[in-house]
Amino acid sequence: MNPFDLSGKKILVTGASSGIGYETCLAIARQGGSFIAIARRRDFLEKLIEECGNENSFITADLSKMEDIKSIVDTIENIDGIVHSAGIVSLAPVKFYSEELMNEMRSINFDSIAYLVNLIFKKKKINKGSSIVLVSSIAGLFGMKGNGIYAASKGALIAISKVWANEFASSKTRVNCVSPGMVKTEITSKSIEDLSLEVIQQDEKKYPLGYGDPVQVANPIVFLLSEASSWITGQNLVLDGGRTSTI
Repeated sequence: MNPFDLSGKKILVTGASSGIGYETCLAIARQGGSFIAIARRRDFLEKLIEECGNENSFITADLSKMEDIKSIVDTIENIDGIVHSAGIVSLAPVKFYSEELMNEMRSINFDSIAYLVNLIFKKKKINKGSSIVLVSSIAGLFGMKGNGIYAASKGALIAISKVWANEFASSKTRVNCVSPGMVKTEITSKSIEDLSLEVIQQDEKKYPLGYGDPVQVANPIVFLLSEASSWITGQNLVLDGGRTSTI
């Protein structure tokens, strides 16, 4: 028996139109599972289904809107796992904080999954023995300049995952986080545009294994979704190519 096999498992994946979310859907399919992909960009979601097969499905939704979150929960049937990969990044030193920026960052990165999990459990649409994986960031663990609002939203995911791990243990539902360092995605490339090439090159040198690729995060997520990790809950798996292990 392959403990990494996801056959018969259906996983809800947010932020599935690109980057880590997209690669996670591909990795789920490779392990025999199926997914419900959630994102705003329909054309990217259609491409994903074309690549992975019609046993999978998608829902176009804006996770900053409560009515869209409610619609997702009303639409889906019972699931065996959730991956929250949706997120936005914006560098802002403290003097540039604004109500608009704080609300936008929090609503996508943190509030959306809190509401989604709340409604899914209320409506009993998650099976016993399921697994929930939240994509946090090393920014939520270490103080990086200009990352305050983003770091707060990602750190909140780590905190709430430990509470949920305790609350959901009675149904054998596990909850864990992964915290990537710099991964080459569409979202991070936009933040990189705000910095000089020299700054980026110097930063990548701090990563013993270099910057990561989305698949290098997706595969550990699949591990946490599978029976191979059946005795792991309330943990935060740092995926950073050795960045935070160096002085």
